[in-house]
Amino acid sequence: MIGFVKEVYSFQGENITSNYRELNISYGIDKNFLFGAGVSISSVLINNSDINCIFHVFTDYIDDSYLSFFKETALQFNTKINIYLIDPEYFRDLPTSSFWSYATYFRVLSFEYLSQTIATLLYLDADVVCKGSLKYITEIQFADEFAAVVPDTGSTQQMSVSRLNIPEMEGKYFNAGVIYVNLKKWHDSNLTPFVFSLLRGETKYGFLKYLDQDALNIAFQTNNIYLPNEYNRIYTLKNELRDRSHQKYKNFITDKTVLIHYTGITKPWHQWAKYPSAEYYHQALLFSPWKKHPLKNAHTVTEMKKRYKHLLIQGKYFSGISAGLTYLLKKRKNK
Repeated sequence: MIGFVKEVYSFQGENITSNYRELNISYGIDKNFLFGAGVSISSVLINNSDINCIFHVFTDYIDDSYLSFFKETALQFNTKINIYLIDPEYFRDLPTSSFWSYATYFRVLSFEYLSQTIATLLYLDADVVCKGSLKYITEIQFADEFAAVVPDTGSTQQMSVSRLNIPEMEGKYFNAGVIYVNLKKWHDSNLTPFVFSLLRGETKYGFLKYLDQDALNIAFQTNNIYLPNEYNRIYTLKNELRDRSHQKYKNFITDKTVLIHYTGITKPWHQWAKYPSAEYYHQALLFSPWKKHPLKNAHTVTEMKKRYKHLLIQGKYFSGISAGLTYLLKKRKNK
């Protein structure tokens, strides 16, 4: 399985301090999430200068521009960033959906690849922004558990437990956007072949709705350390469409929140996502090399639909109507 990595690029600061605790952090992304991952990395570094963080970015696309951004990030924050260019052919036979591309499987392969050399790993989705200290994560001591995780939202819990028919998972079905993995346990258990058999629908569970998130939950058998939701505070910017004050996010994102997970179609790096709830992303962006990277516009029909709705809510009526017409034309063209 190691052959899926085609090339590795490494960038490192000049004076990395070896006295600090070490924390390996990985991302599994495609081209659309490179910008998000870059700012996520910056947010971790801005808030954790007392931890020696080493980053591992698994992607099927990289170019000179993105390599330059990652190099600048490593130098500015005096850290180490490894970019692994992978061969997507390894994933062509695995199911995807309109919401999840095969890049979702890069998470599992990063566990397999890195388990050869390191014992623990914090995996973060690219839409996770750090706003606090990760020192508590570095102090976790595994016994025989597979990972330290955060339970998913209540509605997802109930649907997933019922769908998978695993009653003992009630209250313990976790969200895979933030996982601190015991890679030694992963390696010793030889989990990768079983996880891929789950993903191919070759087990009694059939094809899985939430793909590798379902597979990891099944494979870990609730043998996890369960963290408070401050370490994976799920928030969707779709909430802003229902909250004209744009202040209710404070009921979710508080001073205790360490990691914010921006789920949903609209991400904080989109041009139309200008809300107070997305400021944590923009603060990290402002103090990192990625501030030179433009915010992303809408490209897919789904993104265009979200863009015009958000623009109208923001009172940008001319732009919103124009974006709405663009969405309708794109939608008709795609039929």
